[in-house]
Amino acid sequence: MKLKKVEEADEIGFGKAAPGHDYMALYTVAKMDGQRGIFRSDNGGRSWVRINDDQHQYGRPTTITGDPRIYGRVYFGTNGRGIIYGDPVKDKD
Repeated sequence: MKLKKVEEADEIGFGKAAPGHDYMALYTVAKMDGQRGIFRSDNGGRSWVRINDDQHQYGRPTTITGDPRIYGRVYFGTNGRGIIYGDPVKDKD
């Protein structure tokens, strides 16, 4: 199945579903709408949110997966720069 917006996808991984969702979270290293980055989908790939920014590219990760126990936690290998994990940024009150 071809997903809209996804021009290239290098890696795909799965993690715990978002609260109230049935689908596992999807994580990908991809190019979408002309922008390369690390993305997450909580609805089976219908929509995506970029979870890195231009200052944090991590040398084009070569592997990615979500945590099966903690929603939003992502792990990725950085092709010689180690393994990095990240959690969603919490909004400030």
